[in-house]
Amino acid sequence: MKPLILCLLFCLSPSFFTGQAGDIGEETEKLTEIRQVESSLDAEARDVSGNLSLDGSYDTEGAIARLWNHFLDRFLAGIKKETKFAWKILLTACAASMVMILIPDQKRAGFAELGACCTAALLLIGSAESVIPETRDALFRLSDYGKAAFPAYFMTVAACGASVSASVKYASVSFASNLYMELCQRALLPIVNAYLAVGIAGSLAGNGVLKALEKFLKWSAVSLMTLFTGGFCTYIGISGIVSGSADAVAVKAAKTVIASLLPVVGGIVSDSASTILAAATTIKSSAGVFCLIAVCAICAGPFAVLLAKMLLLKAVAAVSEMGCCERFAGLVSVSGNAMGLLLGMIGSYGVTLFYSFMSGLRIAA
Repeated sequence: MKPLILCLLFCLSPSFFTGQAGDIGEETEKLTEIRQVESSLDAEARDVSGNLSLDGSYDTEGAIARLWNHFLDRFLAGIKKETKFAWKILLTACAASMVMILIPDQKRAGFAELGACCTAALLLIGSAESVIPETRDALFRLSDYGKAAFPAYFMTVAACGASVSASVKYASVSFASNLYMELCQRALLPIVNAYLAVGIAGSLAGNGVLKALEKFLKWSAVSLMTLFTGGFCTYIGISGIVSGSADAVAVKAAKTVIASLLPVVGGIVSDSASTILAAATTIKSSAGVFCLIAVCAICAGPFAVLLAKMLLLKAVAAVSEMGCCERFAGLVSVSGNAMGLLLGMIGSYGVTLFYSFMSGLRIAA
């Protein structure tokens, strides 16, 4: 009923009868508080996203170009910063390889490799201790933006005549966002910490049980992220089909009732309601595209940093394995996989928010 009430309020306002069409968009903006999707961003994400334009003239191409440049700058900065760290790990591997080659006694050579692994483990643990809190902060920024933007955005979707779809999807995406944050804090982050600890211990000790547990923890984290993201997207798709049909019937019935109960004036009111819904649809589309860019802007920085760290660690692991330091290579590879899991957490949460706003864009007025 909220879209119908909005339509009637607009139709009864003096601005409607005086033909001031621009006031329709302004009143829709005030009622839905759509500017919240812009004001709730931090300074960095707002610079990338640009200014929200509610007349359909949002500079999408410019925003995508700024997003790409922001990602590239953060990625190159991450490569530059982490290269020094990667060289420390690589030099440790090279030193261990040289000692193993020069010492014929395999037992002593094994002690040399173990010492190199312990040194690398200390460096990798210190690096992970700084990355994991940054990942947690990125997840909280995504969560906070979703909590601030969802009400305003789906209120605008409801004003387009999709009250059923908007209410269903708002409830779904809000629940999913909160659930994923709980999943990250109570399951995924502890699993990543456990995976890193077990992987390092397994590489140092060469224990088969620890290696099996390492693989299980990695499989658990990947499975949880995949099941959650896939299940959420499937549910939103199915609910959209059902609620979309109900919205179409409700809007058509409202227009028919207005036109039949109010002779002459009823037809004018019904036609004007279509104009108001079209104005709200324009606002919804502009805000929806802005929200998609904003989600990507929030994810871009942490995603680029984690990607740079993961790629460098994978490269170091490959070079170490070539130097006959298999245990050392396994240790570094575990750390790289942990970065990949953190990357997947941010990516899956970003996909969830992205699909949430996309579901609102796909609703037809």
